[in-house]
Amino acid sequence: MKNTGDLFNDIIPLGRLIHMVNQKKDRLLNDYLSPLDVTATQFKVLCSIRCEVCITPVELKKVLSVDLGALTRMLDRLACKGWIERLPNPNDKRGVLIKLTPEGASLCETCYQLVGQNLHQELTKNLTAEEVATLEYLLKKVLP
Repeated sequence: MKNTGDLFNDIIPLGRLIHMVNQKKDRLLNDYLSPLDVTATQFKVLCSIRCEVCITPVELKKVLSVDLGALTRMLDRLACKGWIERLPNPNDKRGVLIKLTPEGASLCETCYQLVGQNLHQELTKNLTAEEVATLEYLLKKVLP
């Protein structure tokens, strides 16, 4: 009898490959960012906030497709590091807006410069330029 992992791979082999590529990307990100004491997950949260300037936790949860409780704990850690701040939401008296601090914005820029093209090149080093373009095209077709 096959184990559950084998059954999943038989049913959704492409999903497993995408998952493995995502894990590789996160490992590389962690390697690049560890000198700055930033994890891949923290970097994704910071970048998502940066793109929106100010964002509610619920909106951020949707963007990142994560559990709200886990996101709240992550935001607590980022606030403790001085990279984000919580501001009153003028449209919701009980809610907050999340915004990067100047230190958080600077860190995002430093991370971007550090990772830059290196991550892309590392992930695609075994592909030709044409294969990279085809892969990007096909992955975009999979997304809605």
